[in-house]
Amino acid sequence: MQKLCSFSSSGKSLPRRELLRRAAWSGISLLAPATLSACGGSNTVAELRQLLLTHWQARYPGKAGGLSLQIISASDNYFASSLSGVTARHHFRGASTTKTFTAAAIMLLDQRGLLRIDDTVATNMPGRSESYLPDTPGYALPHRDQITIRQLLGHRAGIFDLSNQLIPVSSNALYAGRGYLDWCISDNPRHSFTKDELAGVLAVNQLSNFSPGLKYSYSDSGYMLLGKIVEQVSGAPLDAFKTRELLQPNGLTDTHFVTDGAEWALPAPCLDGFSLSGGQLLPRTQYNYSYDPGSGNMITTPADLARWIRRLLRGEAGIAPSQVARMCDVMPDSSYGLGIARRRAAGQDFGFGHTGATGGYITDVFYDPKTDVSYLLQISLADFDDMAGEFEWAGAIELDVRKMFNS
Repeated sequence: MQKLCSFSSSGKSLPRRELLRRAAWSGISLLAPATLSACGGSNTVAELRQLLLTHWQARYPGKAGGLSLQIISASDNYFASSLSGVTARHHFRGASTTKTFTAAAIMLLDQRGLLRIDDTVATNMPGRSESYLPDTPGYALPHRDQITIRQLLGHRAGIFDLSNQLIPVSSNALYAGRGYLDWCISDNPRHSFTKDELAGVLAVNQLSNFSPGLKYSYSDSGYMLLGKIVEQVSGAPLDAFKTRELLQPNGLTDTHFVTDGAEWALPAPCLDGFSLSGGQLLPRTQYNYSYDPGSGNMITTPADLARWIRRLLRGEAGIAPSQVARMCDVMPDSSYGLGIARRRAAGQDFGFGHTGATGGYITDVFYDPKTDVSYLLQISLADFDDMAGEFEWAGAIELDVRKMFNS
């Protein structure tokens, strides 16, 4: 039987709406990896830990939660945390870093000739008589004949985002004027969300933000639809496909995707997560994490996630280098490519990767191809009262880490 963290949480998870709206790609900037080769050994880990601890105590004195940092290069592997006893194999909720796996699954199927990312979702799959998304009322999305798989990957399809937008009050649904996910969980905290269910909400209410291709607009629901396309093309459940094709070949033994609404606990050992809201510190280690299939339902560890982004962007994860290059071909109005974003901060280029934000957990994972270094910063407290300030604070941590490596 799998051992689980025993930390308990009362109540329901906080709505993610405000967190993600303010977090999306304002991001957390990290250390400049070009300086990594200047240091090494246990003294470096101790200095990193002290730096993280000092920053934590300055911003959140006496509060639960903490900072964890993983750095991997060809010759060095560093892990440090402000939390005593935490290791690189402590589990946390990866949130939108999940999208890197869903995008990789799509690009792998494209690589194998089983789909074409420039096809519309209404097009028949290569050599088959079925379309990428089922031709049923439950998938009768607005602009269905115009939406391409590439647009879904790049958040340019105009898909209404059920994670971060309220259902219009003009809807005839019982949940009109509310967030659909919050409404479901308020009725049944252990409800297991499915892709068919979520797509049906979009279709029944004819929800859309704009015509496909007009602009960038981040959408978790767009990645839910990509997850359905993976299932249609591969014939396997999304989580099973990603486990077989991406997790297992890359040795990511501490990572999995939640589909059961009753799976509230994190595997042990785990990072306990907290949220600040209205001045109250709320535990958020345990809650229903099935609400973002394909877009944000991953549980992972610092070691696994930093290893994944490094292998993926080095072309070692099973996705061909030519496909990785397509994923990293970012658009100037968003710095977002196909499931991968470019990270720039303070006039510097930090490489490519993804951020993740959910109740209790904020994550940033990136790889710099110029210096062959991957890095991950994990914050186990989501400050709903000052999200912008929390991200600025994370940037200050990055500056101090760079100074330490340059000394």
